[in-house]
Amino acid sequence: MKLNHKLATCLVMAGCLGAVAQASPAGAENDAYEMAVRQTQAGFTIYPGASGNLQPGEKTMPLMMPVTAGVTYTFLIGVDERVADVDLYVFDEQGNEILVDDRTDRRAGTKFVAPYTGTALVTVLMNSTRLNRETGKYHGLASWALLVGTRGGPQQERYKPTNLPGDNNEKARDTEPKTEQGITD
Repeated sequence: MKLNHKLATCLVMAGCLGAVAQASPAGAENDAYEMAVRQTQAGFTIYPGASGNLQPGEKTMPLMMPVTAGVTYTFLIGVDERVADVDLYVFDEQGNEILVDDRTDRRAGTKFVAPYTGTALVTVLMNSTRLNRETGKYHGLASWALLVGTRGGPQQERYKPTNLPGDNNEKARDTEPKTEQGITD
């Protein structure tokens, strides 16, 4: 009985790994990168937000994103070739809907100026995946990648290191963010 249980476990794991192997996280990240290029040309600074795999109709875990009043944010969802339709929902801290992109489209994205400082709840919904022509079935699993872009808002004070002996790289360090201790990471 133990041998059959081990064999069954191996077969189940092989099936799960096969399903994951069909999703393409790299494809989703490449798709997101293509969108990021256009957004950086529009003045946005783009950061990776999160990524994962979803089955049709499955929502991600809520993604809490910090927002600052007066800053323009863009949330973009890049997808792999298996995705036919993905939606993006953004809510404020009270659960009020800020923006939704629920178009019937492979990609999703929203842009807004944050009216408050706090967090935004970002949720990705995979509505459908493409038909696999070889099997005649819809792909059960697909990959997505979330990018977060910021533009504008209050200017942050730049950290300027002082009295560092033998250091000729002050200009590069000047661009690093200031931490609470006054030391850059």
